[in-house]
Amino acid sequence: MKSLSKFFIGILAIWSLTGCDKDNLDSDDSGNNGLKDAVYMNVNVLLPSAAGLGRSSTEEGGGSSDGTEVGKDYENNVSNILLVLASSDDEYIAHDFVGGLLTTNKTSKPTVSATASISKTSLASYYQGQTLSEQQQKIHVYVFCNPTQELIQKLESASLGDKTWMDEICEVIDKKGGSGVRNTSIWSSNSFLMSNASVAEKKIPSTIEAWDSFDKASNPFDLSGSNNGGIDNVGSIRVERSVARFDFKDGSNGEKANTYDILTTVYDPETDQISQEASGLQVQLIRMGLVNMSKQFYYLRRVSNDGFAKNDNNDFAYCGSETPTNYVVDTDADFKKGSLNAEELSTYFNFPLFNSEGRINDATREQWDDYLLEDILGHEEDNDEGWMPENKRRKDYHIWRYVTENTIPSDEENQRSGISTGVVFKGKLLATDELTQKHKQLDIAIAGNYELPEGVDGYTYEVNGKVYPILYMFQERIYVGWNDEIVKFAKEYGTGSPLYMAAGIDDDTDNSPNKLYQDLVKAKGTNTEEAALAAFRKAATEAGFTLYQASEDKTSGGGYYFYYYYWNRHNDNGRYGTMGPMEFGVVRNNVYKLAVTEINKLGHPRISDNDPDPVEPENPDEDGDVYLRVSVEVLPWVVRVNDIVFN
Repeated sequence: MKSLSKFFIGILAIWSLTGCDKDNLDSDDSGNNGLKDAVYMNVNVLLPSAAGLGRSSTEEGGGSSDGTEVGKDYENNVSNILLVLASSDDEYIAHDFVGGLLTTNKTSKPTVSATASISKTSLASYYQGQTLSEQQQKIHVYVFCNPTQELIQKLESASLGDKTWMDEICEVIDKKGGSGVRNTSIWSSNSFLMSNASVAEKKIPSTIEAWDSFDKASNPFDLSGSNNGGIDNVGSIRVERSVARFDFKDGSNGEKANTYDILTTVYDPETDQISQEASGLQVQLIRMGLVNMSKQFYYLRRVSNDGFAKNDNNDFAYCGSETPTNYVVDTDADFKKGSLNAEELSTYFNFPLFNSEGRINDATREQWDDYLLEDILGHEEDNDEGWMPENKRRKDYHIWRYVTENTIPSDEENQRSGISTGVVFKGKLLATDELTQKHKQLDIAIAGNYELPEGVDGYTYEVNGKVYPILYMFQERIYVGWNDEIVKFAKEYGTGSPLYMAAGIDDDTDNSPNKLYQDLVKAKGTNTEEAALAAFRKAATEAGFTLYQASEDKTSGGGYYFYYYYWNRHNDNGRYGTMGPMEFGVVRNNVYKLAVTEINKLGHPRISDNDPDPVEPENPDEDGDVYLRVSVEVLPWVVRVNDIVFN
């Protein structure tokens, strides 16, 4: 699933490492022990210049079944490079940083070139006065484009033989409003952090004296081509972006943007057929927010067959390819395998879905990275020419934001709401003209013009001058008011009906929803109203009722609002309700293209206490309870297309 739109860095040579005179690259000054201390390497970095709908999956070699998307110029450009030489066991040898680079020929073959020098003394420490064996001549070359200052400082302090640099972690702190952030520049325009997509094995001369042939900038040693002495290093170095990208488009089919018809299932006993027809209800999505974005990831990607760090049996590999059955290893794999402590979630995630008690409320939502959909749809469009046939482009995807890598180790049950990166959609209930004929009381309630029927007592409340009742969902049917419709229909259905028994119509015990509702009606306007409402909510939700209470949205006005939760799908196994390896997650260098294509029922209530099945940290990401369908196209950038359906 992770289509690494791995793009290529053609290292047509390397450049400097420590201790060179940048102002005089052709200097022949002698270094220690009488050696000329400047050895030259040249580097050309070749960047990408050119470039199926449904649930996406990972193909062998790490590609996506959806295709590949070309990045924008500002996602491909390289301003500076950190180059690291390591032994075949990844023990540090030397490094150098080259800045002030320019990407040229952007319309054809964009390249970045750099010439620098490496201290021959630094190389000599690797040779230790000996002739290198065939194995010692083989080295690994790592490239970090647009690196962070922390990574540069780590390499500055590295010494010969050090292997800890391979496990360096990038920490990203992102906040709404942009204050107090850290390392968010890794997705800044023209400064995207990139690193090896695969290990680059190269060969160097067997003796330190052989480097004397490369002591001038006009004749550098070539790490991507042929050299004298029979050393052939032909082959470019592939790099990938270190973050992923989320795109979004309006997946609705009607005239009103982001608006979906709620259909009603109808059974015809004469034909024994089930069909769907318009219910008179619509849901309009107005906001979407990113939740659970990981705070940390490894600078160098790594994979294993269980998602954990290297052990004797898990086929761990640095910069290895993702396959349909292995895992990309995350920094916090051990934390993700056990029971989740809600108090720790904010330690590991930006924009955590839950508060420290594992609940969602208005204060919790303030910490999500949320946007108006109309604003997102005004963002820059994607590059779809490389993967989407023109005759299938009905609406364009728009670039939303960049997201850090977040993967979850085996077993599949570890993929849970508290730790999976997701998107929360906020929806508003709308009435069509048909609703007046189909359910007049509901039409009036949605408009905020509700009046209790004559002779009926009930609990109502005002929102910005409009009057609303509580709406109830029970067994996929909506009821307006308790005494208005719940009691009325329960009696019509009969004493043995599920509605009658759940409502507790004839139950006078303290836990009867019906009794507690009548207590609430009496308590309205008194100092016991909130306590009475809480007691009724608890009893009603325990009996299977979902309660919806109207509220005011600062941009969309008063009405009934609810939420849909989508966990980002990475490696689709095509089996709803059953999770596979890496089914949910975010992997670097992928583009996740999201579109809500269907909404089949109301979402989770705004007030968690009104929800008989609230979202909780330990909930599995896929449990068969589908509210909405999201199309996800995941391209290597790599593209992954996720069509979202809320059932």
